[in-house]
Amino acid sequence: MKKAKIKQSTTKKQKSKEKEVFSVKKFIIILAVIMAVLIGFYFLTDKIVQKQKASENEDQEIVNVREINDINYSDVKKIVSDSYYLLLDKDDDENNLNYDVYINSLKYNKFPIEFYYIDLSKKENKSLLSDKSSLKDLDKIKVKNTTLIYVADKKINSTYEGSEKILEHLTSFFNINQEDEK
Repeated sequence: MKKAKIKQSTTKKQKSKEKEVFSVKKFIIILAVIMAVLIGFYFLTDKIVQKQKASENEDQEIVNVREINDINYSDVKKIVSDSYYLLLDKDDDENNLNYDVYINSLKYNKFPIEFYYIDLSKKENKSLLSDKSSLKDLDKIKVKNTTLIYVADKKINSTYEGSEKILEHLTSFFNINQEDEK
């Protein structure tokens, strides 16, 4: 009888140890599954956030019109657009940055008319500088100061000479947009 009691107590101990081992294994498995799910959610969330940031960056692509549309005067005849602006300026014009900010903002906001830059400091374009401005014929342009020219149907439609008039004209595009939004 003692042997039977010893066997019973031994089997009870073995069963309780097996239960402990089983519960420890079960705990480890549950913990591993939870960790795998959490890691999966982390990578999924990270991937979604990266996609959103990438799409926001695409939408906010910085436009540098001066870099893209810097041309020489001889290239004006090659422009295919029906209407466009020509900004004739020098490297040392203190308002170059202001022009760039306005024009880049216009292009960022999908302004339909293209802007082209002609740098009067370049050797190829120095012939455009004169003591007197002549802005009647696109083939015979002469400028005294920085000038913005609006060309439509291969003809000069309007001109803005000097920084003040150019900036005034460029800001007028934004004033119109603000009035439309109200």
